[in-house]
Amino acid sequence: MKNRIKITLLLLFAIIVGITSCNKEPGDGGLATIHGKVFGYNTNNFGIVTDSGYLAEAKVYLAYSNHTWVDQDTKTSYTGEYAFPFLHTGDYKVWVINKCDTCPSQQTAHIINVTINNQRGTVEVADLINIY
Repeated sequence: MKNRIKITLLLLFAIIVGITSCNKEPGDGGLATIHGKVFGYNTNNFGIVTDSGYLAEAKVYLAYSNHTWVDQDTKTSYTGEYAFPFLHTGDYKVWVINKCDTCPSQQTAHIINVTINNQRGTVEVADLINIY
């Protein structure tokens, strides 16, 4: 009888330790959100801004932790807003691709590093700048 109680207590302790020590990696499946807007500049061949405003249908990318690849992407709404919901706490990168006449491949990225500290929090990102 004493052995059965000891085994039960050890199993219960192992379950409690396993549940409380479980750290989630950055990524989807959580309750936090990253959101923001994309502000765009249209430039002519001389680099002069001819139009600007919040962009609809702009593609926004998200990478988890130190990834250099795309883990998620979305498009902005008609107001230029985007959101990446259901994330765990941790570090992320949010970016848009810009045209750049003097860059290799004629493009560059505007990247913003984001940290989610609150499991149920919402992090508002500064405007991403898109040059098109």
